[in-house]
Amino acid sequence: MLDITHAAGAVIDGLAPATDDGRGGLRIGWSERDGVRAITLAVAARPVPQDEVVTAPTGSRIFLAPPAARYLRDKLLDVRMDVDGRFRFAFSHKH
Repeated sequence: MLDITHAAGAVIDGLAPATDDGRGGLRIGWSERDGVRAITLAVAARPVPQDEVVTAPTGSRIFLAPPAARYLRDKLLDVRMDVDGRFRFAFSHKH
């Protein structure tokens, strides 16, 4: 299962919209086009029916599309700030 650092959870908390049934989250999807695979990120109000829902240490929610969940099961989601002050999510292998 994908692990989420406290820092990444805190950033997601700031992005996730409040909804009638709680908070939204970050949806991690999977795109494959012309033989190129890519992870997609989007703020979402709720998960899609087949999504796996993971809760970060801060309580924020991450919605994983099934292909993304399979690919990320042994990964760690972290966040870093770039030189322009923007947050960038990064995936790495768990240690």
